Amino acid sequence: MREADQSPNTAERAPLQGVGREAAAAEGATEPADVSGRPLQSAAELAPTWDAICAEIRSRIQPELFETWFRRAALAELREDSVAVAVQNAFARDWLERYHRSVIEESVRASLGRHASVELRVDPELALPPREPEEEEPVAERSAPAELVQQGAAPTGRGPLDISNALVRGSDVGLNAKYTFDNFVVGPCNRFAHAASVGAAESPGAAYNPLFLHGNVGLGKTHLLQSLCFSLLENWEGVRILYLSCETFVNHFIGALENGDLQAFRNKYRNVDVLVVDDIHLLANKERTQEEFFHTFNTLYNAGKQIVLSSDSPPKDIPTLQERLVSRFKWGLVTELEAPCYETRVAILKRKARERGRELPADVAGLLAERIDNNIRELEGAVTKLFGYADLSGEPVSAELAHVALRDIFSVRRGGPTLDDVVSVVTEEFSVKLSDLQSRRRTATIAFPRQVAMYLARRVTRHSLEEVGGFFGGRDHSTVLYAVTKISGLLERDQGTVDTLSRLLERLGERPL
Repeated sequence: MREADQSPNTAERAPLQGVGREAAAAEGATEPADVSGRPLQSAAELAPTWDAICAEIRSRIQPELFETWFRRAALAELREDSVAVAVQNAFARDWLERYHRSVIEESVRASLGRHASVELRVDPELALPPREPEEEEPVAERSAPAELVQQGAAPTGRGPLDISNALVRGSDVGLNAKYTFDNFVVGPCNRFAHAASVGAAESPGAAYNPLFLHGNVGLGKTHLLQSLCFSLLENWEGVRILYLSCETFVNHFIGALENGDLQAFRNKYRNVDVLVVDDIHLLANKERTQEEFFHTFNTLYNAGKQIVLSSDSPPKDIPTLQERLVSRFKWGLVTELEAPCYETRVAILKRKARERGRELPADVAGLLAERIDNNIRELEGAVTKLFGYADLSGEPVSAELAHVALRDIFSVRRGGPTLDDVVSVVTEEFSVKLSDLQSRRRTATIAFPRQVAMYLARRVTRHSLEEVGGFFGGRDHSTVLYAVTKISGLLERDQGTVDTLSRLLERLGERPL
């Protein structure tokens, strides 16, 4: 799918998850000015006003709500009768619009002493925590980690790290102090990925460059990415790490095109020692962004800088990804994180319990490991819920208590929908036969129901991409991934698809969209 030109307002509202669109370059961009021709205030000039507005917001909502929705917002524009507030992404903008607009308006009126209309806009670059000014040095004048490795220098071992200000400005991912190599449970499913991440941290730019981690959600990709960043920051003094999601990269690129500021964008992304991009599969269907990322990749790689990428699928299975990018992603090391085996799940459960200062009885750990085998996040959620239930009920943690506290999880595991159930509701909904879904026919009346069936199969069953593809006529797993991506994109912009999928999910006993 080619990317269409669009106005700034349209670009703000374009979905960036799954199938997205990008803006074309804006020509003749000038410094913004208000209606009187006066240039708008700088971020530093607007900061005191925003601090006053935030103080009013804090007095009106719960602290955790403020931290979640306003901590990364910023005042983008201040006029006599209006203000513009910048947030990180479209989801945050829509949430504030729906649930907190009145609070913002009241706080603006209280802090300014006058009524002013409020505009919520998406600006990932502006909506970042304030950082101390950084002196930009030419790449050639700095000692990058790869250059230090080649010179035989030893790590500095700087000790305790202030994670609040550790990454360079532009990073949209905050480091979690719990995500270190020491806290990562290593098993057969992830041993190779763990060893590769440690190797890249010990010899950045020299070993495993690029490093490409892939696997299903909740298997530890984020943990390894953050562990690698922690290790680099603690052991290589002055290392500059830019760590962000692919969605933010796309947002920044769109903003640079609209503002005619591509050179500043390139300086930001190409003047770092380590580039870490999460969810790189979101480059699918974004031709202009793929081209820009290709040149950024080449610049960093040729300068010996470390590149680390993560994805839900290997490079060759990302739909519409340019072949030259696929080739470059495979230059270094591509490694998969698989679902943890039973023994690893038990070890993870016990580790999560100890992190909470508790011990999980062996029989309870075994029970949870048997019933929850999908991903690590579900294991952690089960431990949290079980301990919370035990504290509220005043009962000791036991297998009997686990059956009560986690009955919703256990019941889903025992009686979840099957592939036959999915086929049954899809064939009835679209008036097609199973033989049609398994055939090689590609007409719209067959292809769309087949893609819906593949999407549902991945959502409500525990079958792998390969298993789903095999069931639907021996298709390759990349075909299933393409179907999932296409339906996910339709769900973001087509209400008819949302209604259809919600109806089918309800018939399968699942929660509607």
